[in-house]
Amino acid sequence: MRRRFFLLAIALSGVTGAHSQGTVNFANFAARVNAPALWERQAPPPINYVYGRLAGPDYAAQLYYAAPGTGSNIDSYTPLAGVVPLQSGVGEGYFLGRSTTIPGFGQGMPISIIVAIFSNLRGPDYATSRDNGGTGGFSNPVNVTLGGGVTPPPNLVGLQSVVVPVSEPTAMTFLVTGGLVMLWARATRQRGAKI
Repeated sequence: MRRRFFLLAIALSGVTGAHSQGTVNFANFAARVNAPALWERQAPPPINYVYGRLAGPDYAAQLYYAAPGTGSNIDSYTPLAGVVPLQSGVGEGYFLGRSTTIPGFGQGMPISIIVAIFSNLRGPDYATSRDNGGTGGFSNPVNVTLGGGVTPPPNLVGLQSVVVPVSEPTAMTFLVTGGLVMLWARATRQRGAKI
């Protein structure tokens, strides 16, 4: 009898422990959320800037969290381990994460979240990429009340698009690309002549 009670107590403590952590739906496309990650490039006047959607797999999203009222400085937030790549093709600009557990915050607790978008060519996370000169940006703070247990994870309602500035290709890039195209065309012509 004691053994059954002991096993029941262990099983129940595991269930309540699993439901005590708060969760959020880490995605920028969900019910009442449509905030694609964008690139921005300077253009000549009168246009000034051109925009488009960032595409994966070279860009990823990372969640940062803090207590409400922390402000908008991303360095005051805690990064969550793990990143989610941006989609490519039809879904470019979007990351469709998952129900994500926030350590140290329980179900029903308010929390402030910032989404960082970055080029993962310069590092595996936002901070490393930024420190290595990678392109990136971060969102406005979004305040939500965490889900968990039987309460569904909240969407990031109020999230605005993250705009990442990208530079124009340099003259050297055009020169090298043009040279490679000319070499390819020449090699193709020579092969055609031998046939």
